[in-house]
Amino acid sequence: MFTDFPYGKSDFFWRNMKKNLQDSFGRKIDYLRVSLTDACNFRCIYCVQPGSVEKITADAILTRDEILRFVGLAASLGIQRIRLTGGEPLLRADILDIVRSIKAIGSISDLSITTNGSHLRPLLKPLKEAGLDRLNISLDALDPIRFKKVTLSDAFVEVERAFYEAVAIGFPVKLNVVAVKGLTYHEVLKFASIAKNYPVEVRFLEFMPLCGEAWNADFVIPIGVIKKMCHEHFSLIPEGERGNRVAETYRMDGGKGRIGFIGSLTESFCDQCSRIRITADGKIKPCLFSETEVSVGALLKENAPDEEILKALWQAAAIKPAGNMFREAPFNAETDYQSLGKPFTNVMMKSIGG
Repeated sequence: MFTDFPYGKSDFFWRNMKKNLQDSFGRKIDYLRVSLTDACNFRCIYCVQPGSVEKITADAILTRDEILRFVGLAASLGIQRIRLTGGEPLLRADILDIVRSIKAIGSISDLSITTNGSHLRPLLKPLKEAGLDRLNISLDALDPIRFKKVTLSDAFVEVERAFYEAVAIGFPVKLNVVAVKGLTYHEVLKFASIAKNYPVEVRFLEFMPLCGEAWNADFVIPIGVIKKMCHEHFSLIPEGERGNRVAETYRMDGGKGRIGFIGSLTESFCDQCSRIRITADGKIKPCLFSETEVSVGALLKENAPDEEILKALWQAAAIKPAGNMFREAPFNAETDYQSLGKPFTNVMMKSIGG
């Protein structure tokens, strides 16, 4: 929903307008996730509600020029890191132009993409030449049958090949694995072994309530369970302070890569959060788990003055909450996640941008 913001009455806004973006709790905002589309060729159970056909209309999707204008203005407020997401961002016909143009913004120090990998292989070298710094590849099963149960896709072999080819040509790669009880739990150690043998980061993510009515707490594996399993089978060396990283990471002793654990439900990392998101139709979301948003799509399409876009960015920063609902007392993350499902039943990951 759109939250009114009294520009003329906000001391916080006017005090910080000329400075780098920060929220009302003093957290520096330097990381922007940009959803390029809500379209996707997968129907992952943790992302899309079965039977859902909702789609952002083509005329509402931000164009390349609108995206670049927004990113450029965000960069002027201190945004340095950009992640392109979806839906599936590689479905955008202009993806290479978008990557190339964002990298041309001098203050952007890191540009990455999160992809399901199904369209990645033929784009690997062009993306590298365009300036892409890193890749996050989503892969939730190492068996084609289980892969199809999770994604409703037969693209396992193509995704697997894309992953290994990305590593081979020198892309820094993170492998995102959503842990789902009954589907991927018994493959945790197989995934962890990839980090032992290849210079990649394998990241385990909790199943979050962002797939509409399809979300079921019975499928959640608390990240502590996965962490314990990995510690029992591998020698893991902590990588120091977590800082504003979403993952708690460990180096593989004697291995080539790292393992990361992301416990959005049971081990939230809100205190150091440095992120905001913009959806494919131009809604700025200051928190993944909040329905509060600031609409900037119409401003971009109407070619509104830069000041109005900058105000919208500051508005989003000002309403960024201290933490998500999982931090609120008396919520017990280890046990109370079973009661979740609301208020996120109408929010799906594919429309947010992950």
